[in-house]
Amino acid sequence: MAGGAADIPGPGGTGAPGKSPAARPRVVMPLRRDVAAFSPGDARLDHDAALLAKFVLAGTLPLFAQVFYYLNEYPPPYLLSKAWPFLTLPLAFYAVARLKLPVSGAFLTVLAYALGFTPMVSMIQLGNGFLDALTTTIKAWPFTYYFSLSALLALLAVNPSSIRKIVLAFGAGTFVLMVLIYLAAPTSWYSNNPADSKLLLFDLERGYRVYMPMFFGMILVFFLARSFILRRNVLFALGVAVSFLPMLFIFKQRAAIGAAVVVVAFGMTMSLPPMLRRLVIGAALVGAAAGTGLLAYKLGLFSGSLDGATNALGASLSVRQNSSALAFGFLGDDPMRWTFGVGATTRFSTTTLNDIFGNGQFFIADLGWIGVIFEYGVIGAALLAVLYGWCFVYVFRLTRDLTDAFTLALADYVLYLIVSSAVYSVVFTPGELGVVMALIVYLDRQRRAAPAAPVTVLSRFSRSAETHLVSREGPRVGGRGARHVTLGRSPGAR
Repeated sequence: MAGGAADIPGPGGTGAPGKSPAARPRVVMPLRRDVAAFSPGDARLDHDAALLAKFVLAGTLPLFAQVFYYLNEYPPPYLLSKAWPFLTLPLAFYAVARLKLPVSGAFLTVLAYALGFTPMVSMIQLGNGFLDALTTTIKAWPFTYYFSLSALLALLAVNPSSIRKIVLAFGAGTFVLMVLIYLAAPTSWYSNNPADSKLLLFDLERGYRVYMPMFFGMILVFFLARSFILRRNVLFALGVAVSFLPMLFIFKQRAAIGAAVVVVAFGMTMSLPPMLRRLVIGAALVGAAAGTGLLAYKLGLFSGSLDGATNALGASLSVRQNSSALAFGFLGDDPMRWTFGVGATTRFSTTTLNDIFGNGQFFIADLGWIGVIFEYGVIGAALLAVLYGWCFVYVFRLTRDLTDAFTLALADYVLYLIVSSAVYSVVFTPGELGVVMALIVYLDRQRRAAPAAPVTVLSRFSRSAETHLVSREGPRVGGRGARHVTLGRSPGAR
């Protein structure tokens, strides 16, 4: 007892006998704070903070994904969605200044061209006023979501498993809500004019349909397809089949459904062994060529007439034909218009494109890359093509060795945007690209930061060895980390 007491510094600051009175007492701190060191109040505070972060992400993710961006029949979420790029602009500035994000140069270049140059072009070519020209940039601002959502994810530090649950829950909710709306909404709520209603539409060719925002729904479909590929569980394949039923009979957007089929087939093909993969790709190319020729013959395209196609596709094709003819006619043979585009107007502008063309059936968003060239010119279209292509190459290289079905589904959505761009403009909902890229980059960095779990004989043969994750830890060879991939079930899993 005496020896122990002598080691404790007294009130005067002296230490153990034999030491100078001026010597400072030594304070020994533990190497780490043990779990027992946390008070119940600290644990509760941490839990509440994590829960709040999840609620914030769940509440803002639909706004980033532009779910309400065109639903003008519901003013509160519609107006909030329009204002969201500006409300989150401080987050975007933070990300540009503090976060080193891949592909950021391409995003910033597109933003500079679309927000700074194209409005001036529209003032020259279409006679827009200054405020009208600035208003036309509203649809390009969601490109900033790549930066603002990345900053929000970094600040919230939400667990990757929670992100997966939130996104997939929204995906399941999309299909459930679509079916409920279709069953409950009276026919009087449907409109045959997209300017009056964007959600509930009616036309003679497709009948009553619910034009549901499908961002989260498509990610769920791709997740189910990737899970089936990885785990070979027939329940996931059944989920894919079931999810296509409401899309075919309620959603009825042919281009979107066709693009989803292409992406699902791509994922399944890329999971095959190399030799079999080449055979399937070759057979698919031959079949696609034969099917395209047969379809063109059935539609009467070889005879030089579009009557067969018009009868098969209905007003959808005739509207696009009309819009394309007007767009090409306005571009004419003016090299300046083809090079830099002519800009656009909004329905609130003093003079709209419908006024200029004298036709109410002109929709740039339905023209795919033709509409992009009309608005941004060949230079703008090239910049956007580079952006989308660069994003696809980046996520393909990042996920080619992964077995995480959710991250692969996000990567598939980048391909889906590229495939569907043949019909839908890439500037129609550009926030979707920013969202999937921000999520992919965040999940990859969280995966790299996670410590590698030690592999034991017990864990190797335990049931918990079933995993869809990949370990990126390992010795560096030539500047690249060696990757160890566990596909599907481990040998000892039952």
